Amino acid sequence: MSNTGIVWGAWTAVTKSGTGDWTALAVADNGNAGSTAIAFGTKAAIKIGFSLVEDNTGAIDGPVTIYVLNETADADYQIYAVDSPYSFQVTPTQNATIRDWFTLYAGSWGDSIKIWILNEAGQELATTFKYQTGDVPVAS
Repeated sequence: MSNTGIVWGAWTAVTKSGTGDWTALAVADNGNAGSTAIAFGTKAAIKIGFSLVEDNTGAIDGPVTIYVLNETADADYQIYAVDSPYSFQVTPTQNATIRDWFTLYAGSWGDSIKIWILNEAGQELATTFKYQTGDVPVAS
């Protein structure tokens, strides 16, 4: 039997809202940042990887909330502070890098998503977001 599991593409930097890659983007305490649209296209899934770096400036006293904003029926996106988007919290560590990832499957989302974060960690963080698209090859 052929392998029909997900085949992942290369990691690509998420484009931050505005211009440029979301690589080592400084996000102030109580600040937020967002991405441009990340399209599913014909892909089966998108894997989002991230890192949060605190450079030993001071103590961490709160979390970073990561939101996935779904495309809505009117071709707009959920608003992180108003709607009820999918979200979760990560608590950074002083003088450390936190790395993690999560996977979104196409059937559960609109044609594209955006990433948004709210930093309430008590310190400025260097944030990086990348993604991979995944496809399921046709069985032979």
